[in-house]
Amino acid sequence: MNSPASAIRELLAILAFLITASACAQSGWPAYERFRAVMGQNEPAALGSLGKQLTGSADPRERHLGLLAWAASLHRSDDLVAGISAFDSVLATVPATEYGIRATARQMLSNAFTMLGDPEKGLMVAEEGLRDLPGNGHARERIGLHIVRAEAKLVKGDDLAEVFDAFVVAARLAGSAGFHLGHAQAENGMGLVRLNQAGYDEAWSHFSEALRHGRLAESARSMQNTVANLSITATMSGHYDKALHLCDSLLQAGSLSPEFEANLYTERGVIHKRQGLLDAAIRDFERARALLDPLPSTRTKVKLPHHMASLYWTLGRRDEAFSSLHAALAEAERMNWKDLQAEIHRGLHNYHHELGQLAPALKHIQAYAILSDSVNAVRYDEQIARSAALYDTEKKEHRIKEQEQAIALAAAEDRRKAMQRNALIGTTGALLLVALLLYRAMRHRQRLAAKQKELHDQQVDQLLSQQEIKSINAMLEGQEKERERMAKDLHDRLGSMLGGIKANLSALEDRVESMRQDQQYQKVTRLMEHAVGELRQISHDMAAATLSRFGLEKALKDLRDTLHINGRLQVELNTFGLDQRLERGVEIAVYRIVQESVSNVLKHAKATELSIGVTRAPGRLSVVVSDNGVGFDTAHAGSGMGLGNVRSRAAAIGATVQIDSTPGKGTTVSVECPVVE
Repeated sequence: MNSPASAIRELLAILAFLITASACAQSGWPAYERFRAVMGQNEPAALGSLGKQLTGSADPRERHLGLLAWAASLHRSDDLVAGISAFDSVLATVPATEYGIRATARQMLSNAFTMLGDPEKGLMVAEEGLRDLPGNGHARERIGLHIVRAEAKLVKGDDLAEVFDAFVVAARLAGSAGFHLGHAQAENGMGLVRLNQAGYDEAWSHFSEALRHGRLAESARSMQNTVANLSITATMSGHYDKALHLCDSLLQAGSLSPEFEANLYTERGVIHKRQGLLDAAIRDFERARALLDPLPSTRTKVKLPHHMASLYWTLGRRDEAFSSLHAALAEAERMNWKDLQAEIHRGLHNYHHELGQLAPALKHIQAYAILSDSVNAVRYDEQIARSAALYDTEKKEHRIKEQEQAIALAAAEDRRKAMQRNALIGTTGALLLVALLLYRAMRHRQRLAAKQKELHDQQVDQLLSQQEIKSINAMLEGQEKERERMAKDLHDRLGSMLGGIKANLSALEDRVESMRQDQQYQKVTRLMEHAVGELRQISHDMAAATLSRFGLEKALKDLRDTLHINGRLQVELNTFGLDQRLERGVEIAVYRIVQESVSNVLKHAKATELSIGVTRAPGRLSVVVSDNGVGFDTAHAGSGMGLGNVRSRAAAIGATVQIDSTPGKGTTVSVECPVVE
């Protein structure tokens, strides 16, 4: 959370921007206005065509703008990795004085990093862009950088109140500049924050305002994103009719791009499926597919068959479900989209596993694991390479900027002092009042955050305690039944035997010397041995009955059902090969390892998604617990996060533990345990 002093500095910067933006308007540039107009639409091919045209111009500035348009076409085509490389080339080639081009490149570069799961890098790029902009003009680029910075903070998991305030700042700047597209993006961000807080009515209000500004800006891409968010909000709050009415009103308006219209039909299909109107959902998905078929391959085009496969499976049309998923997999492999390949392999595993087809199910879950690891490794290698390239570029830019600043410093100093003097005289009184109110609000926010943290920890402990109590109650119930059965067996099966022993011993009281050879004595001995055997059998039966009541798969399902919270924590459980029971000690140890890992996620990770996977293969058992939380630096992890308990429990059964985590990228705990077949 920002300190009061830093908040005051940010407010001063915003006021200074508003004053200078109104006094110094940016001069027009027809080529740049054309680029802005094409950017407002969702047509990557148009951006690519504009880039090709401008890079052939004799004007150096237009050639630089052409490089930006080409990079933007890659970004809009969902080829984010190639887009990042292209934006790096733009920043390395375009002079530092081309503020508009460089700021737009950094805005889209920040967005690409955030979408690829590296919001920390996205935040850094956005802040670099804001620092490099001059004090006057470039209002749209400045607003865009404020928005992508707030989006990176939202994905990174920063304090939601702070993220909401950042979007509010961007909305105010956009309103003052009359920038409808920026206003739409800021309202959309505020809606996402409220959606994360389960404030569905407020989220709907912000998304509706975003749609209004998107229409005023005539931006198909902005309207498409906002409609998807409105549909999600209505669906999560149970207002399906509201979401359908929204989609229908836009479809009836006409003048939509084929991809936008296909997305609207896809949203209709998802809503109809959730309502149980499966035939209507099939019609909507088929209409979307007809619109997408003539278009080039996009991620939306690959994801649609996944939706259709799920619907076919629900309808019992197994062959069509498999055919749809295999077609989507072939296209994802052709485009080398490994994250989508992994998602499709996981769906195929689930279908094969449900049909009891264990061999193909195992093949697809192994492919899913390999692809997931590959995606993470590629992102890590690309991050290292980009960091090295950016470092060299930044050194060159720094030298250029020092030379330019030395030339312009003398002339700019007098203008800056006069502007600061006039601004300070007019705003000092207002700033003092705002600073006081801001300080009080931030103190209140700090106290509220501390209370929320305390409440969160209490909820985590309560969830785990409820699960523990549930397991203990089940065990006590089984033990009580076994005690009752054992008492009945002892009475019915051993009572008569012990009575016979007593009668025979009474008859032997006067016979001592020859007792050992006496048949009656031998009979007593046999009865006693029989009684001991019966007692051992009863004990064995009791232990077997108690063990048969509990299984690892059932216990994990109970744990998942207890932790799953709609809208806040989505918990996924995948098990394979647990139909045959493991040794009791191994089952107990594995359950405790999963429980300890889940406890760490709930207490520290701030995650919204949690995945638990337990897979049994010949000779080994694999356990994977992963989340999308804040992560941590494994090189500096202490024992306070429960990792020591996980390792000690694993060591007790001869298992190995691997913990993979990076700040901002979540955490994965992997356990490999040998199993005796």
